[in-house]
Amino acid sequence: MCLFRYSLPAIFTSLILGLPYSSFAEPKKSRGQIVPQPIQEMFQSNLVYPQEKDEIQFTLFPSFKKSQDAQKIRTLFEVEYGITDALQVIFEWDGLLYKNPRSNPAIAGVGNIEVGAQYSWMGMGDGNTHFSFGNLIEFPVGPVESGLTEGFLEIQPFIVLARDFPEFNQSQVFLEFGFDWVKQARNVPESIAPEIDNISWNIGAFFPIKLWRATIEINGNNNKLDGGSINDIYITPGTIYKLSKEWEIGMATPIGITKTSDDYRVIGYLMWEFELD
Repeated sequence: MCLFRYSLPAIFTSLILGLPYSSFAEPKKSRGQIVPQPIQEMFQSNLVYPQEKDEIQFTLFPSFKKSQDAQKIRTLFEVEYGITDALQVIFEWDGLLYKNPRSNPAIAGVGNIEVGAQYSWMGMGDGNTHFSFGNLIEFPVGPVESGLTEGFLEIQPFIVLARDFPEFNQSQVFLEFGFDWVKQARNVPESIAPEIDNISWNIGAFFPIKLWRATIEINGNNNKLDGGSINDIYITPGTIYKLSKEWEIGMATPIGITKTSDDYRVIGYLMWEFELD
C-alpha cells in the first residue's frame, strides 16, 4: 500500500488535535440556553448538532439502491446518546442487508456495527457558527463468505462546519469532510475488493417551512488517491416532516451523477428522540 494509507490518517488527526483551543468557545448549551435545532438528521451527511445530556435518539434509515450490477436494500439503525450537552456517543447497525446481483442468486443477512463519538462547539462567534468533529469505528461482524460485507475494519474520522441563517427561518448551510481508513480484518473470498482508503465530503443545507424541512445535499466519496477507481457523487434532495417534538419522518432520493455511482437511491427516515430523566 502506498504512503497515503498511513500518512493521511496521521495528518487528519494532527490537524484536529492541533486546532487552537482558544478559537472555539466552550459550548453554550444548557437546559436554559440552547442553540435552535430545527432538524435532527440529514440523509447522507452528519450534522453538527449533539444530543443534549441524557437525551437519546433512535433513528431508522431504510434504503434501496439500484446500480448497473445489482439492487440492494439496507436497514441502518442508529442510536445517539448525550454524555454532556456537547459530547455524544453513537451506535450504528446495518441490520438487514439484501443484495440481488444481476448474474448471481440473491443473498441476505445482517450487516456490520459501528461505534463512535462526536464533540460539538455550538454558537461560536456571533452565535450562528458551529463546528464538530467525531470518529466512527466499523467492526466487520457481518457475513463475508457470500460477499454481502467485505470484512474490513474501518476508522472514519470526520469534521463538520455549519452556519445558521436566522433571517431565513433558521436555515443552515454545512460542510463535512471525512476519511475512511480501511484494514482487512477477516479472511474473505478473492472476489472481495482490496483494502483501499476513501475520502468523503458532503455539502448541504436545510430550509424549515412550518413543520416541513426541505433538504439538499451533494455527497462525494473517492478512493483514487489510494489507487482505487471510485468517484461517487450524488445530488440528494429530500424532505422531512416533524410529526411532534419527539418524532420526525422523511424521504430522500439520491441521484448518482458519475459513472461509479449507483443509478439512484431511495432513503427513508424515522426518528424518535426523548430525555431519560
